[in-house]
Amino acid sequence: MKGERNIADFIPQRPPFVFIDTVDEVNEQLARTRFTIPAACPLVEDDILPLAGLMENAAQTCATRAGNKIGYIGAIKQMEVTSFPHVGQTLTTEAKVVQEVLNISLMEVKTYLEGQLIATTVLKIATIE
Repeated sequence: MKGERNIADFIPQRPPFVFIDTVDEVNEQLARTRFTIPAACPLVEDDILPLAGLMENAAQTCATRAGNKIGYIGAIKQMEVTSFPHVGQTLTTEAKVVQEVLNISLMEVKTYLEGQLIATTVLKIATIE
């Protein structure tokens, strides 16, 4: 699927705890989203989206592949952040399947700010059927 649809079609989270605005692409192997950080974001601290916000954005990007099923983060590996975005800036986040067995997916996630890679992680996500 490419193009814009309602975020509620993809993830179970509801405002104000939604950390993606647009799903640009989603298929069996890839999810790509965008998120413009609002001042009212519940995790923003001193005009900056901290580590917890970047992690939630990564997890919600992964979740778009599951089609609104409930999912859980089973493991976070190798989280690296080179800079933190500010309110008003737009993140582009890409999650690719590294491995998938039954309802458990290992996802490599990269987050970009204005084309520059600012965060990477590997998430193990389990979904409930």
